Amino acid sequence: MRKLSEKVITGSFSLALLLLCGVGVASYQSLQQFQKDKQSLIHTYQVLATLDKVDDGLLAAESGRRAYILTGKADYLETYAADKQKVYQNLKALRLLTQDNANQQRRLDTLEPLSAKRFVSLDRSLSLYNQNKLDLATQIAITDQGREIRTQLLAIRQAMEAEEESLLQRRTILTDKSVNQFVVVMSIGYCLSFILLVIVYWLLQKQIHVNKTLSEEAMRLEQQAAKARLAKILESITDAFIALDRNWCYTYVNQKAGELLNHKPEELIGKNIWEEFPEGVGKEFYQAYHQAVEEQRMIELEQYYPSWEGWFESRIYPSEEGISVFFQDFTPRKLAEIALEQSERRYRSLVLATSQAVWITDAQGKVDKDIPLWRALTGQREAEVKGWGWLDRVHPRDWERTKHLWNLAVATQGIYQTEHRVQVQDGTYRYFLMRGVPVLNAEGQIVEWVGTHTDITERKLAEYTLEQANEALEIKVQQRTAELQRLNEYLKSSNQQLEQFAYVASHDLQEPLRAVTGYTQLLEVEYQDRFDDSAKKYMTEIVDGAKRMQHLIQDLLAYSRIGTRGKEFALTDCNAVLTQVLKNLQLAIAQSNAIITQDPLPNVLADKTQLLQLFQNLIGNAIKFRREEPPQIHIGVVRGTGGVEGENTPPSSPTLHTLSENEVLFWIRDNGIGIKPQYLERIFEIFRRLHTRREFPGTGIGLAVCKKIVERHGGSIWAESEPGVGTTFYFTLRVS
Repeated sequence: MRKLSEKVITGSFSLALLLLCGVGVASYQSLQQFQKDKQSLIHTYQVLATLDKVDDGLLAAESGRRAYILTGKADYLETYAADKQKVYQNLKALRLLTQDNANQQRRLDTLEPLSAKRFVSLDRSLSLYNQNKLDLATQIAITDQGREIRTQLLAIRQAMEAEEESLLQRRTILTDKSVNQFVVVMSIGYCLSFILLVIVYWLLQKQIHVNKTLSEEAMRLEQQAAKARLAKILESITDAFIALDRNWCYTYVNQKAGELLNHKPEELIGKNIWEEFPEGVGKEFYQAYHQAVEEQRMIELEQYYPSWEGWFESRIYPSEEGISVFFQDFTPRKLAEIALEQSERRYRSLVLATSQAVWITDAQGKVDKDIPLWRALTGQREAEVKGWGWLDRVHPRDWERTKHLWNLAVATQGIYQTEHRVQVQDGTYRYFLMRGVPVLNAEGQIVEWVGTHTDITERKLAEYTLEQANEALEIKVQQRTAELQRLNEYLKSSNQQLEQFAYVASHDLQEPLRAVTGYTQLLEVEYQDRFDDSAKKYMTEIVDGAKRMQHLIQDLLAYSRIGTRGKEFALTDCNAVLTQVLKNLQLAIAQSNAIITQDPLPNVLADKTQLLQLFQNLIGNAIKFRREEPPQIHIGVVRGTGGVEGENTPPSSPTLHTLSENEVLFWIRDNGIGIKPQYLERIFEIFRRLHTRREFPGTGIGLAVCKKIVERHGGSIWAESEPGVGTTFYFTLRVS
């Protein structure tokens, strides 16, 4: 019975195939005929369309000729010539289309000469018009001739159209017949095939039912074997694998997954994944698992898991029983991708920020790939850049040097760098820095060159402007130097004259004073008994005034010689200078019971004599302008870096924060009578006194001398004071 069924099924199926093949062959033949008839129809329509074009061309040519004669515009003459050419072209096309139709070819033999004759008539009218010989009689004759030719052309055209329409009608009937035959053959063939297929289907269903029972047992055994093989495969793969049922419970966990999940596989079987790992609820992979189940499609997922401190790639496969998940740790590869992406992003940002044109060439320097940035810069097309075409945009005067340096870099496999002018898209030349780096293979041979063109036009213009400015400045400096030399010579001569005048003036002024003092003292000695008290008082006033005048002249002479008679600066020990000052002032110190303290003082670059005078004037003033209590004087110093030399810190001063490393700040602090704030700026003026000579002796030049000494040494001097408390004098000097 089973063998009989198989024979019936095979025979029925074979017969159905034969019928289908026969139907297919018949359908193919009908389709071929249909295509042939279709082409015939298209051909007929093409002939009719070309006839219309010929007729339209003749009418257009006559209109162009008529418009030219009426207006005289050359544009209409050009239109006439173009329409004439189109007519001849369409006649030629019509000849080709009707070459299989003898009747149409004969009609064309008549149509073409008539068209040519018509154009000869039109050309003759245009020629006569151009020669101003086209009178009314000639126009009428040409028009009558054209109307006669037009009538003949129309008769031929109608005959050709009638021929084509007749052909179109016959071909349409044949096409409809072919279609009807095709439909009948297809209908009969498919009906018979359908009946046979229904019979085959019924027999197959019966056979399938018999085989299904036999195969179910075999399938069960195969599934058991497949599960065993699958488990072996899943344990041998490097990916972690888990299987979950519809209730999100583990049904399988391989050893790799157990290691990543930090659980033994057998401990997870049958347990709910979201109860075992509640921290995953709501996360991206939680949503991906549910999406795969709902949409029944495979989902790939890459995600960072903070609890495992790594990137994991998951592939989720849904099924009717649940889902299967393959996942693996790809942290090293992900970190490399992130680093590469950041590097590329930085590279792109660098290129955009610096407005560079990046290019790539082969080992010899020829462009074999598209360089869009270079094309955008220069306006060249891709074909123009190929090979050595990129050199066409380099300035002709820079071309040889550019090519020579390039060949040298290729030969030495070194970095290529040059500056040249490049013609950019707007046609102007701009300066560019061209830099290329060779890319080598494992054998050390150049594979390609990668480089950039950086616009340095602004820098070159700035360099040119700076060069021009430097040249102009050099000329001005030379002129100014010559002028300063002349002024310096003049000042030198003037200073010498002033110094000589000061010496002569001081000598001539002191001589009378010495005479006055001497004779006054002789009078006091010789005639002492004859003078009363008033006369003695007058004599004393005369001697004191002469001595003050002498001191004043000596101080003026010393003040004028600070800048002219000073010594060369040398490294001077301030401690030794201060020791000498205290020796010079020891009588005043002893008389006032002054207490003088000091910090360790540094070496400075100074004129030792003037430095001694500076300290002596300031300390002498501190002793002189004292209160009733013994004076307390302190000499301190601080370096420009902020380091204090002694134990005492300097009083607050804004200048302390502006000292350079090459400067030191000295201060001399006392507990004297102090100075009112409004006089602190005036005390350094020459002859400026704040007290009478009876209160405190002196000429009022001492602080002016101190200021001039400090300024000669490139420093500054100022004072801070509070009346009744004391005064602090500051001054700066250079260490080297």
